[in-house]
Amino acid sequence: MQLKYQDLAQSSGSYVVSNCAFESIPAELGVLYAEKNFPGTVNSVELYCTLEPNYQDTTSKALLNSGTWDSAIYSMQYAREMWRLERKLNKEKLPRLRPKLWMKPYAHKIEGSNKYYAPFPITDQPVVERSQRLFYVQDNKRPIQFQMYIGFKSLFLAIVFPLFLLTIALMAQCGCTRKLLFKYPHFFTRGTMTHDGPTEVNRKVNEFIYILKAKGWTTGTPESESPNKEVVVRASGKDPCYGITSTCLLMCAKVILQEHQKMPGNGGVYPPGFAFAKTQLLDELGRCKSGLKFEVLKQ
Repeated sequence: MQLKYQDLAQSSGSYVVSNCAFESIPAELGVLYAEKNFPGTVNSVELYCTLEPNYQDTTSKALLNSGTWDSAIYSMQYAREMWRLERKLNKEKLPRLRPKLWMKPYAHKIEGSNKYYAPFPITDQPVVERSQRLFYVQDNKRPIQFQMYIGFKSLFLAIVFPLFLLTIALMAQCGCTRKLLFKYPHFFTRGTMTHDGPTEVNRKVNEFIYILKAKGWTTGTPESESPNKEVVVRASGKDPCYGITSTCLLMCAKVILQEHQKMPGNGGVYPPGFAFAKTQLLDELGRCKSGLKFEVLKQ
């Protein structure tokens, strides 16, 4: 989108903002919220995602409609093309950031949670990284390093999950196995994604929790030293995949209409973190019934 429509959007004074739903508004605003509450410079943010299904109707385990599953399969099928587009788009060289934030490839736990977390770099991470790149290129601001993990109740599931993703990615490359993925989402996702989607009663009580751990330096501390500060924030809400998604889309449109003077430039194609950084989107979402709740856990 940015490669194709950036010049046209700027010349017409239009804003094209992608990923304005559950993917990736909570993550993007969570990073901004953590930075806002950090007394200094943020070096890195690690996001720990937990989805809490609260099944009231036990006849269905579905959390999502198969349309989400189909989108994931297509993204895996065209992963190489997307990677080439990213390289074409991201020509500016980023600074060497120290200390470097490495992804933890193994299942692990964190303080304050009983879940086991596995790496999950395929949804919000590319969007957050694109925002941080734009902050550096256009505002000369130090980019924040970012990694994302997803939580499971058992250690076994956290260990198996990366292998599951790899298997699905390989199946998505071949036409015959890709057809099986599209035809039987219920089988491959253990019933969490189906052609019928979740029941309304289950959908409304499903919850999500994002724990974001920001590390960096307090004001006045040289960045040549080791990070000496950690701030932990939480984003949470109910009905994330439908209620929060629709609310995010509507509030983003409202902010573009009412606060476009606070958005970058005079138009363009941007990710939401960069596009809405100086607006009141976070407050707008907090006031909605199906909105997001942000809070500081540790400072």
